[in-house]
Amino acid sequence: MMAELGERDRSGRKVNSEVERTSVTRLKGRWPYRLAFIGLGVAVCALVLWQTAHWTREIAMQQIMDRSRPTLNLVVENLRGELGKYNYQPQLLASHPAFPAALKGQASARDVLVISKELEQINSVIGSLDTYLMNRDGLTIAASNWASPRTFVGKNFHYRPYFQSAMQGRLGRYFALGTTSGERGYYFAYPVREGQAILGAVVVKMSVGHHEGAWRAPSHEIIVVDQSGVVFLSSKPDWQFRTLAPLTDAQRADLRDSRKYGDQPLRPLAIAERAVASDGAELVKILTDNGPGGRVQNALKQPEAFLMHTADMADAGWRVMLLARTSEVGDRVNVAVAVAGFMLVSLLLATANLYQRRRRLADHLAMQEQAKADLEMRVDERTNELTQANITLRKEVAERKRAEEELRRAQANLVQATKLAALGEMSAGLSHELNQPLAAIRSYADNARAFLERNRADTVKTNLGGIAELTDRMARIIKNLRTYARDENIDTRPTSVNAAVVESLTLLDARIRRDGVTVHTDLPPGDIRVIAGDVRLQQVFVNLLTNAIDAMDGRAEKAVYVAVRRDADTVVATVRDIGPGIAADKLNSVFDPFYSTKDVGQGLGLGLSITYGLVNQFGGSIEVENHPDGGAVFTVTLVATESTRDEVA
Repeated sequence: MMAELGERDRSGRKVNSEVERTSVTRLKGRWPYRLAFIGLGVAVCALVLWQTAHWTREIAMQQIMDRSRPTLNLVVENLRGELGKYNYQPQLLASHPAFPAALKGQASARDVLVISKELEQINSVIGSLDTYLMNRDGLTIAASNWASPRTFVGKNFHYRPYFQSAMQGRLGRYFALGTTSGERGYYFAYPVREGQAILGAVVVKMSVGHHEGAWRAPSHEIIVVDQSGVVFLSSKPDWQFRTLAPLTDAQRADLRDSRKYGDQPLRPLAIAERAVASDGAELVKILTDNGPGGRVQNALKQPEAFLMHTADMADAGWRVMLLARTSEVGDRVNVAVAVAGFMLVSLLLATANLYQRRRRLADHLAMQEQAKADLEMRVDERTNELTQANITLRKEVAERKRAEEELRRAQANLVQATKLAALGEMSAGLSHELNQPLAAIRSYADNARAFLERNRADTVKTNLGGIAELTDRMARIIKNLRTYARDENIDTRPTSVNAAVVESLTLLDARIRRDGVTVHTDLPPGDIRVIAGDVRLQQVFVNLLTNAIDAMDGRAEKAVYVAVRRDADTVVATVRDIGPGIAADKLNSVFDPFYSTKDVGQGLGLGLSITYGLVNQFGGSIEVENHPDGGAVFTVTLVATESTRDEVA
């Protein structure tokens, strides 16, 4: 019996040793595959992390581009609008009747002083820095700052390019640092002629530095450079009068001859690196200049990275650049890589755990196959352990699925929050543009309720129709705002004249009742349509009606007559008041910009000029004359549409 037990013990030890040798042999054979698998896993993880960083960086840069373009376009349009306000001022001033005599030296000192005082008043009204008159030698003989210690009177600016352009018969445009005032300004110069001879030039200097404060933002910097690459406007004061690249000797000589920037040293910006990005933008790195003389205090300081967008202003010879900071890109890339790394580590741990469990199961199965008889009990125990391991694994898989579902819900909530934020920004921009039609809708609704109580169903129906039209108008307002943002043209279309007149009177109803004005309308039946735009045609009638009411200010009796009649191919609308009328020598000037008979502070004189421009856009014409019974008559002639011509025929 003892011998049998000993034999079994030796047999068991022999089987176990064989199993162990087999296991060791298998482990040695698997090591090359395991090393290859580990290398492949490391390569895949590195590729995933690199791709995550790349995609995150591209998305972040694209978002910065999308935010920067509207801001840059808005800055450019503001600058163009500011320049446009003064573009025609010198041309208007050049026709002053007293200028030729003063430029030829035929005016007395008192007459020249009167001209200076008048220029001072004009300068105050139009809001420019300085306005002055120069003779053909470049000598300033009259200026708006005649009483200032730094007056331009007696100063010679013949070296300025704007004066040279004016003396060649062109509108001179030039940006420079004032040699006398030391102020940055944009100059407009226009020749003063007598016949074909050029006697001198009138100059208007406008301020351009007041925009810089509004440009300052933590997310970007804005600079404006001239054709030589000199920064003359900047939201960062340290960058003013710096250059994008070192100036050549020829460029410095040209700037020195024209005294464009005075004694400014014009040092280059410390641009450490430039690279081309997508959509025409550039990636630049700039060292901040904080030390004396423009030197970088800390040479080890890392340069600040910017995404630079550029827009050209060809008329002014400027380039506007928006430099958006990209510091947030690195933070977002780090967060994305950290999240991706965490997910990869979790995936690798789970894969290693699963692989380890399966490897152990395979080893135990191999051992069971080679020691069936002696290891049957151990196989059963191992089976129980594997069962528990599978249960735990299922729980882990379920937990992981639940975590993935929560992640998807969190992503959906983030998308919704982003949409709500965008809607908030849109509503803030549209609220002001919709106030006027909303007020009119409220007035229509109140009137409809009052007429409904009086059982006047037809009037109620008319008011409801007005509400519907105002709703359409609100939609057009939104379309016009979108069109303005995209810099698109608004096409003309068939437009109801009667509706435009009625809507204009409705909008001015409170003013009409307050001033006690009697309105007489003569509108033909039917829907008369012309080539125009609904909102812009209404603006024409609002301007004409407002002008008529203003003309009768202070009179005991006030009346306005509005009439519309149809011809074969045109529609003629007249607006007449019973005011004092217009002086005969002023009839040809009423549509000029800034012409006004009102007191200072009661308008800029642009209403009739804007009306003239709108009617011309429609392909029509507008005329003014005095009525025989008193008052002025404005006649608007518009092109009738095909439907209107068929009705006339």
